[in-house]
Amino acid sequence: MARARGRTAVVWRWDNAWPTYGMTISMESPTEQPEQSGIGRLELVEFPHPALLRRTRPLVHIDEGVCDAVEQMFEIMYEAGGIGLAANQVGLPYRLFVVNLEARPEAGEELVFINPSLSRPRGTAVQEEGCLSLPGLRMDVRRPEKVVLDAWSLDGEAIHLDLDGMLARVVQHEFDHLEGKLFTDRLPEAAALEVRRSLDTFREVFLGRQSRGEVPGDDVLAARLDRLEGERCTGA
Repeated sequence: MARARGRTAVVWRWDNAWPTYGMTISMESPTEQPEQSGIGRLELVEFPHPALLRRTRPLVHIDEGVCDAVEQMFEIMYEAGGIGLAANQVGLPYRLFVVNLEARPEAGEELVFINPSLSRPRGTAVQEEGCLSLPGLRMDVRRPEKVVLDAWSLDGEAIHLDLDGMLARVVQHEFDHLEGKLFTDRLPEAAALEVRRSLDTFREVFLGRQSRGEVPGDDVLAARLDRLEGERCTGA
């Protein structure tokens, strides 16, 4: 598991964007990479931002923009008091999430997981969860107690972990985000009915911000997601 701080000196390109343990990657110099725009300043987005409801795409190119995004994601996560944050929670369409179970930059371990996949779910555990993109909403969520994670680090190293406990839960929560799902999608029917009013309130607030021009319209947001995907999620 690799720490996030520090920039890579080269640009990584995956020969295959889906993680298979032991897969090789190739290296490009910055002059060989396709032209890519900067990602810019990121901020936490809340439901129902289109990025949260859209399945993310595997990253193929890891450039300075992605490295900068990872650093910003840790800063945003710490400021919000979170222990995990997925890329689409900051409006990025990439299969990437960060974790630090201590929720503080001076403690714990900063983990970055790129193009993750989960397998071998075992056991069952119920625990209360919240979400930075659904502030104030917390519910009990049933998940597998253990799971195997395969992913890549920011430095292009293969990761293979058999997880349990809190890290297993956080990884599954963030992985759901990458699939365009929220923890509310895992609630049983009675609990889902209980949170429906809260979700409706989030929708009203978001639509109000759009109507006042504080947030771009869905078509503009979708176009940005499409552009970012095209720059870093294809082999071209």
